[in-house]
Parts: sequence; C-alpha cells; structure tokens
Amino acid sequence: MNLSHNTEVRSLQVITHLVSLAGIVWLFFSNEWQYLWVTLAFYWTTGVLGINIGFHRLISHRSFKTHKWMERFLALVGTITNVGSPLAWVALHRTHHKHAETEEDPHSPYVIGNMRAWFGYWKIVKLQVRHVKDLWRDPFYKWSHRNYIWIHIAYCGALMLIDPMWGIYAYALPAVLVLHSTSAIIVIAHRHGYKTHECNDESRNSWIASLITLGEGWHNNHHAHPGRWKQGEKWWELDPPAWIIRLIKTNG
Repeated sequence: MNLSHNTEVRSLQVITHLVSLAGIVWLFFSNEWQYLWVTLAFYWTTGVLGINIGFHRLISHRSFKTHKWMERFLALVGTITNVGSPLAWVALHRTHHKHAETEEDPHSPYVIGNMRAWFGYWKIVKLQVRHVKDLWRDPFYKWSHRNYIWIHIAYCGALMLIDPMWGIYAYALPAVLVLHSTSAIIVIAHRHGYKTHECNDESRNSWIASLITLGEGWHNNHHAHPGRWKQGEKWWELDPPAWIIRLIKTNG
C-alpha cells in the first residue's frame, strides 16, 4: 500500500484556501466578525491537540503514552486539519528527521528553497509502510488513511448542521491556518532563532515559530531530543502542548 495521497490532500488544501478567501471577503461586507473567534478556537484546538500533541509528539515520536481512545481521538483531530492522514504524515515526518537538511529531506528550505518548502512544492517522496511499521499493525490507522476524504466530508457536514457558516470558519479557515503553522516550523524554525544543542541540521529555537504554533517552535530542542514530550527547556520557552500532555499521559 502506497501511503502517498498527495492528490487528495492538495485538492482539499486548494479548496479550503479558496473557501477561506471567500469567507474573509464576506466578513468585510457582513461585519460578522464574531466568526473569527470560532476560527481561533478551532485553530488552537485542532492545531495543538491534533498536530502538536497527536501527530507529532505522540504518534510520530512516541514521546509519551496515553489511553488508546485518547490516541485515536487525537489522531482524528489531526486528520481533519487537512495535512494528511496519520500514516502519511508520520511517514513523511520520520523521513525528515532521518535526513534533515540533505537531498533526502522532502521539505528542507536549504535544499528546495523557502517558497517551495512553505507552499508544499516538496520533493516527491514515495512513502512506504516500512516507515510506519508500528502504526501499520493498528487497523484504525489503515482505516483513517483509506477514508481520509470521507472523514473530512463527515466532519464538515456535522459542523454545518450546527451553523452553515461553520463550514468556513470552523473547518476551512482553521485548516488553512494549521497548514501554514506547520509551514512555519518547516521554514522559520530552520531559518530563525538560536541553537541550544549542536545537531546535524539547521533546526533552531524560534519564538516566532513558537508563537504561531502555540508552543511547537523550540525546534532545536526537539531535534536534539525527539523522544521528549516536553520541548521547552528554558523558563521562557513556553510549551502549552506539554502542559496538556502532563494531564493526559499515563506513564511517568
């Protein structure tokens, strides 16, 4: 089974960008600015829970343990952010860590440039099951990969039953923001900031990237110790995802 599903992911990303642009224009004519609070709430929730904690620190690096139902909940939240299925995202991320800043790194800004790295014009990498052998044993992850589009349709439809405008401000616009926040890590956290640890790459601790992603920007710390669930090391390196992990982890 080929884990790459770029056509589906990129198509959804184009759609959510177009819908978000239309939604922003509509705000200027309707003056319904309260919907932006909905966007910020869903951006924070899906980005931190789904990507920072779920896809990244838990599923990719297994930096902590939690209940199985919690892991699957976090994986589903990550899925509806529109950055790919858990299997595909984890396979790509593990490839990045293994080959950071080399020709084998799919999205290093030093190899393909800032613009291509930010907007997803990455090197085409054929993702294989061998990258995610541990996840492949769980039928849930196979199901979430095969039904990626249907998960999005069901989620967006449920939101629109609450309020038709939530299709824009609780689904599309938060998904766009999460996508660009991951780009901030890919580019900014490899270009801007300071190094606490010497690594074989250009990962950096960036307050800008951390502000955008709500705590994921201490990237040099992470590349030096990818198995740690807490990425902030100094007192000023605020790490909100770690605060949540402390509450949900089941190991010491």
